[in-house]
Amino acid sequence: MIALFTNWPRAKWSQWFCQSLLLSCTLLLGSVQAQSLADTNLTGASQYQTLFAQGADNAALLALSQKLNLGETVRGHFVQSRQLKVLKKPLVSQGQFVFDKAQGLIWQQLSPFESLLILKDKQLIQKDSQGRVQISQADASASAAAMGDLLPSLVNAMLGGDISGLSANFELHFLAQEPLAQGKSPQQDSSSGSANWQLGLTPKDPLMKKAIAHMVLEGSDTLHALVLLSAAPNVSSQDITRIDFNELHQGPLSEAELAQYAISQTTPKDTGPRE
Repeated sequence: MIALFTNWPRAKWSQWFCQSLLLSCTLLLGSVQAQSLADTNLTGASQYQTLFAQGADNAALLALSQKLNLGETVRGHFVQSRQLKVLKKPLVSQGQFVFDKAQGLIWQQLSPFESLLILKDKQLIQKDSQGRVQISQADASASAAAMGDLLPSLVNAMLGGDISGLSANFELHFLAQEPLAQGKSPQQDSSSGSANWQLGLTPKDPLMKKAIAHMVLEGSDTLHALVLLSAAPNVSSQDITRIDFNELHQGPLSEAELAQYAISQTTPKDTGPRE
């Protein structure tokens, strides 16, 4: 499937680049034989209308950053459900990820087929199920360079607690069942119980907003899910993607993980799809 991207026009590749860092390559339906499940966590976009009508104050964002900061390295598993307007049932994929503040993001899909995406040093590294590797440079065009700067800030916020840099690229919206307590670690919140919260993100960049109109981070003691909306929350017919995170834990990088990050050093560079 990765080979199909090499002939895409630059504009479409830039849009795909934006989505690929958060999704696990289920955009091309003709190339994906994903399992369909009737029982999913997906719900209508309308539930987020209240969230996107709210603002976000600095005190709430500071408390949230403390919850999301799980250390220098965090890893876990994900289940991604993508509901498309043209399908009755969602496409579901599963896998695992590693985020290291120094090295970048590893997004590894394990089912229904294997694929690997690595975001590192403004590079998008792709490895398909047949072991073929392609390295695309985020600075290959102005639009891709802009997203190459924007998306790492999103990942840093989502998995590293760096909320401060989001306001430059996103309009922020925040909603919680009760005010978040500052100065508490995720472990302390988990032991004493924690209210649910939602952080809404509306991209300021027109190109990214065309690819993903709105995003929602959901959690309580830690991050639980990322929701991507293709249109405004009041639009009933739209594509919705939900990525649920579980088994989040910290720890130093293993030899196998370091080897994955090093793929770019052992593979000839490719500037990505041509116009």
